Amino acid sequence: MKPISFAASLEIQRPGFIDLRTPGEFGEGSIPGAINIPLFGDEEYACLGKVYREEDPTRARFLGLKFITPRLSELMEDLAAIIPIKTPVLFCARGGLRSLAVCQISEFLDIPGYRLEGGYREFRRFILEFLKNYNCSGPLITLHGLAGAGKTEVLRLLDREGFPVLNLEQLAGHRGSVFGHLGFSGRVGQKKFDALLWKKMEQLGSYPLLLVEGESKRVGDVYLPEFLLEGEREAGINIFLDTPREERVEWIVHNYCSPVEEEELLAQARKGLYKIEKNLIKRAGKKTWLELQKALDRKDFFNFTFILLRDYYDPLYSSYLKKIPAFDLIIEGKNPAGSAKKLSSFLQNKFFT
Repeated sequence: MKPISFAASLEIQRPGFIDLRTPGEFGEGSIPGAINIPLFGDEEYACLGKVYREEDPTRARFLGLKFITPRLSELMEDLAAIIPIKTPVLFCARGGLRSLAVCQISEFLDIPGYRLEGGYREFRRFILEFLKNYNCSGPLITLHGLAGAGKTEVLRLLDREGFPVLNLEQLAGHRGSVFGHLGFSGRVGQKKFDALLWKKMEQLGSYPLLLVEGESKRVGDVYLPEFLLEGEREAGINIFLDTPREERVEWIVHNYCSPVEEEELLAQARKGLYKIEKNLIKRAGKKTWLELQKALDRKDFFNFTFILLRDYYDPLYSSYLKKIPAFDLIIEGKNPAGSAKKLSSFLQNKFFT
């Protein structure tokens, strides 16, 4: 198997990236679309590392051989099964012993493919450099609105219509607030987010405009790259969705609460509420805090959401909106479908006529 850089691997007609790292390493982040065929389990790899550092590298290699021997045949069969579909590109953490060992066995079995030089670390360096130097090919159209205005759904509808859309909350698996993880499954860390963002920007290619939702520098557990923040600040077009509070409450309860089991939802709501306890009491008072607690005691998520928006999130987000000099368009609407239709008409007239 020939060594290859990540940049060169993108030129292969059908690259099939094979991540030989442990399931734990793979879960933290990998090359988008990669298949995890782990050489070692998480506990095995931790054990090997300890032996390598504290005892003897040769002993660690023999122990590794002992770990993989019982499943080596199955591992190579899994690898060979990919060949009719894609060209294997193997990688581990740094392009070291794990990928080298599998490549040597692959060559013995006449399995063609490549070994990624530098491994996952090289891929990580590549995308960080890409995101650092990335320049948007068109202006950012930033969608603003109070919590529950349906911004994400509007973006989804415009994406289906064919507009270039970057759904940051979907990539981050989070909606930004302390309750923003509700309705999403699994945590997305910075490494995974960066990889997904790189992949999306590669798919978009060149575009006349780019639709995004207005976000702070941080969304959940991840930080946005500077090109997005600069695009919003400097040459972007700002759109505001003006949606009545009652409709926003219904939207939040349906999208945040409905996908979650009631008891789990109750536990997560209490956990989130205690995270903002100090700021909430400071901004909205002790009375509001007690009203929210009582609403949760009754499992009244509708009233809980209404109070939280009225007394905390709406005033908080309104102060952020004051920093925006002016909006290029204000869309009044009660549902995302109607708002998406109005925004589509605005964009068609401005950019495509």
